[in-house]
Amino acid sequence: MLWRARFSGGSFLPISGTGQERKDPRMAPRLGSVLSEHGLLTPAQVEEILQRQRETRRPFGLLAESMFNVSREAIEEAWASQYAGRTRTVDPFEEIPRAEAVAKVDPRQAWQFRVLPMSLEGDTLVMATTQRHLCRALRFATSVLDRPAYFVMTTDARLAAALERFFPMPGMSASTVKGDAIRRMVTRMRLDRIREAG
Repeated sequence: MLWRARFSGGSFLPISGTGQERKDPRMAPRLGSVLSEHGLLTPAQVEEILQRQRETRRPFGLLAESMFNVSREAIEEAWASQYAGRTRTVDPFEEIPRAEAVAKVDPRQAWQFRVLPMSLEGDTLVMATTQRHLCRALRFATSVLDRPAYFVMTTDARLAAALERFFPMPGMSASTVKGDAIRRMVTRMRLDRIREAG
């Protein structure tokens, strides 16, 4: 079962699986365990959140944020770790991205959000990204993309090489995926627009 997710109320929520998972989701750490392992919550706080969650049915991340001031960023990082443990890993040079999926994302979006469209399953777009870029990729899927999506994982090196191959773009290279070149490029583009408008 590959896990899909949506962004809601400040948290990323798993909403369904596709029945094709290669990893056992029971083996992935729970969100509370991940936050506890990183020293952001104590085991007692995790239990307190779980009790409140049983009472209110609110998402664990939202409760951790409101009850113990765990930052949204920390919750997103923990969620990304959890999600990566529940989905499969692909090599985009062995499992070749399909043309109909690649056509759903333009080169700027692929590089900016670090996503590699892999295939379509019905109306759902399957995209590869890395654990490090998962939160950024999910924001793209929930705020820009016009269809449901879910993610599979790949490595930085394989993502970078595949983006170069399937989404060639001047000024973008494998080092872009590993660095902050995208952020600098977007900032430069915004400044250029401001100068042109002013």
